Amino acid sequence: MNRRRMRIIFTWLAAVIMLYLAAYLYVRISGQHLTLEMQFTHEYAAEEYEVRFSEPIVECISREADAKTLRLKLHSLSPGKTYIEAEAPDGEMQLDLLYVHSNGVIAVNEYLGWSTGGSAFLYAGAASILLTLILLIRFYRISRQRCLYQYRNAGLLGLILFLTFSLIEHLLIIGQHSGIGNSLQSLISMGESFSWVMLPIAFFMSVFITISNLVLMKHEGFTWRNMLGALLGAAVCFSSFLPAIIEHILETNDFSELHRETGALRYAMMFISDALLACIAYLECILTGMIVLAIKAARHIPAFDKDYIMILGCQVGHDGRPTKLLQSRIDRAVEFAEMQKNANGKELIFIPSGGKGGDEIISEAECMKNYLRENGIPESRILTEDQSASTAQNIRFSHALTAKQNPDAKIAFSTTNYHVFRAGALAYAQGHNIEGIGAKTKSYFWLNAFVREFIAVLYENRRQHITWIAYIVTGIAISILLIYHAAQL
Repeated sequence: MNRRRMRIIFTWLAAVIMLYLAAYLYVRISGQHLTLEMQFTHEYAAEEYEVRFSEPIVECISREADAKTLRLKLHSLSPGKTYIEAEAPDGEMQLDLLYVHSNGVIAVNEYLGWSTGGSAFLYAGAASILLTLILLIRFYRISRQRCLYQYRNAGLLGLILFLTFSLIEHLLIIGQHSGIGNSLQSLISMGESFSWVMLPIAFFMSVFITISNLVLMKHEGFTWRNMLGALLGAAVCFSSFLPAIIEHILETNDFSELHRETGALRYAMMFISDALLACIAYLECILTGMIVLAIKAARHIPAFDKDYIMILGCQVGHDGRPTKLLQSRIDRAVEFAEMQKNANGKELIFIPSGGKGGDEIISEAECMKNYLRENGIPESRILTEDQSASTAQNIRFSHALTAKQNPDAKIAFSTTNYHVFRAGALAYAQGHNIEGIGAKTKSYFWLNAFVREFIAVLYENRRQHITWIAYIVTGIAISILLIYHAAQL
């Protein structure tokens, strides 16, 4: 990470800390006074109500009554907890619980409950999210200009989507909540809110992908690989409902303390629900980012300045001829070569890349070479790479061949549309900033193949994802422990 980026991050972090510090100072100054409203059935004059405190830690400095509402202006005296009881002349009583913090802030009904100026924390949260959004958008633009095919771009896009939703949610609830506890709960439940908003979309996509998978199996037969899309969609939808199902089971248990405000099980269930839905939200954000980038990558046309174009191999037919999938990749490479020649007259060299599988009678590279020659490409413009057994090897071995002829060569690659982003990311991971072009395929095949690519991306970056999920879950756990501890006071 360069120094400029480090300075930007430290500036952002300092700004966020200052926002929350300002919110804390504002609450500390204004929170020592509180206007408490109590509703009654009948209307009386303010002096007719009797107000009592169980502990002398708060004093009532003034009172007024208006339209059956008694307003008490309170001032803190010392830390502690006290019940405040107001009794009307007809015997009707209203009761509230007040907490006075060590800094003099008065909170209502909960230790981290409503207090004067408490909404400042929600404003600080909204401002922090906005600053983070600006920072992430800047990072995404820089990263996108550097290379489209980066896994981090998917994460940045997903996080931008999530924080945009969270900012809107914060702005909507600012007028409804005014306490540190509510601010914490709104933060840790952002994943839950996002998951519920995304649930209809996830359900619709699950149905759509299931139909697509059925069409796929009709053409290619039943395999678990051909059901991956439907299984992933069903898992996301079921996981979204799982916390509610568990909570319902616990609520029907007479021995469950889920209904108790201070019960440990209540907060354990809160942690399970928020952590699970946060993980689902994380998955949905990464998936959304991947979809956007996969579409961008598939529609991208490389600059017409290339010296070579790699053709990434795939299954060869039983007769040694290209399958439709492989043929589309070759045709797309030839099409790009013609586009470049028409644009500036520059011809390029084809690199068919792919070894021989155990069930293939000819190597993928040899198969593609034969097809190219049949379509008028002279052998002098074909450089064969027939040792690779994976996409990563396709890129590594092909690049080694071009480096011998032209170390500064500009290279493109041709593959199927759903595979462009991942292939480009694998190339970038090897230090090669090359551009890809995507060949079209059947829509029913594209959807399931994209799901396979998405799962492969998750697996290839599993350590990074596990680390981020661990951070998220840890943050939720700490926040809920703080809320639980406050509930015991």
